[in-house]
Amino acid sequence: MRKKNTTMRVYLLIPLLIPLLILGGTSVRAGQDFFELPPIKYSQTASQDAVAKMAAEIELGDWVVGNVDGKAFLKAVLKKLNIPEESQVLVFSKTSFQNYLINQRNPRSIYFSMDAYVGWVPGGKVEVIIEDEKLGPVFYTIDPPFGDRPAKIVRATDSCLQCHATSRTSGVPGMFIRSVVPDQNSHPILSAGTSLVTDSTPLRERWGGWYVSGSSDDPHLGNRWIPESVLDGVEFKPEVSGHKDLSALINTEKYLQPTSDIVALMVLEHQCRTHNLITKAKMGYQRALYFQKSYSEGGDLDSHDGMSWKMAEGSAKQIVEAFLFASEIDPGGDGVEGSDEFAEAFKERGVKTEKGKSLRDLRLYGRIFKNRCSYMIHSLAFKGLPELIKERVYHHLREELGKEADNHLSSREKKTLLGILEETVPGFRSEP
Repeated sequence: MRKKNTTMRVYLLIPLLIPLLILGGTSVRAGQDFFELPPIKYSQTASQDAVAKMAAEIELGDWVVGNVDGKAFLKAVLKKLNIPEESQVLVFSKTSFQNYLINQRNPRSIYFSMDAYVGWVPGGKVEVIIEDEKLGPVFYTIDPPFGDRPAKIVRATDSCLQCHATSRTSGVPGMFIRSVVPDQNSHPILSAGTSLVTDSTPLRERWGGWYVSGSSDDPHLGNRWIPESVLDGVEFKPEVSGHKDLSALINTEKYLQPTSDIVALMVLEHQCRTHNLITKAKMGYQRALYFQKSYSEGGDLDSHDGMSWKMAEGSAKQIVEAFLFASEIDPGGDGVEGSDEFAEAFKERGVKTEKGKSLRDLRLYGRIFKNRCSYMIHSLAFKGLPELIKERVYHHLREELGKEADNHLSSREKKTLLGILEETVPGFRSEP
């Protein structure tokens, strides 16, 4: 039986930076990572994502935001990138390159869509991670306009990848949520331990270092911190808490929303891990195919005996496991309850069947989604996968959903999922 950890653990989205890269258990500098080598050449290859296009528009004067404050500029960026304000979550632990601005009274806000992530702390820069069709997640910092100076967008490579391309992100540029123990000054107490968070993590180990609005039957670690001076003498246990909004805890007027929604946090935790697996599959296949071409003389590069096919097959199985929420935990009791605003904004961006069914339909008790196949199958990241990997994902999804009911999915749910996928995912229906 797994022993429950009574030490306070905290989840912290580290949206942009830290130092060495771990790949295969070996520390290497960013220039030596496999995605920096041919054929990917991640840092050397020009990006063509929505933020790169925004930078070009600013340069040409086609997108102008006047001399506004940081909050208004953030709002304009979110609108430009089609990211809902209602996705806001707030983290007060000092685990970003703008640590000097972050504390319990001035937390960092994070917003997301399935293709982009934006971070902002009042008084600071805007940080963006956005999906590029060729490169996968690309990192930027944006200085808001000031006086006659327009906004300045800078692509961040080495600095961001020091944190965002490690074993925590499956060894590729990506996103992760971490658990730490914050002290009274918002510093993580690293001696108390840290851990990576996914949708398989029990609620009682989540959200230390975060503000959390909404409610859950199971206790969690949000909205609190611990004085380092008494760490050894205090057992910091999860507690049940419920705040419809955070106005009693912070000055919410500084932010776009008065919430740090519990459901948004859970969706984000699923999305980050799934997004990383997709990026890992794409880059791993590209590198394997490059090697295979270098020593093959003609023939079928994607034959079942080839390195690239085996890479595609293994990656597809990992993605399917994540897509079907194979390791998701029950949130406990009657589940969780968040804001109607986030639920509506999240659902309205979904791809729906003719009868209105969607992979974004929320359930929130027993499991987070009503229909347990990830909405990330509709993301730019998944659409940008090599065709062989997508075909193998479709094959294994059809295989799993075509089986009899099991301990995870009922026959009825499998039938519903097949119907939704066949109607909303081009190329899914027919077996090649």
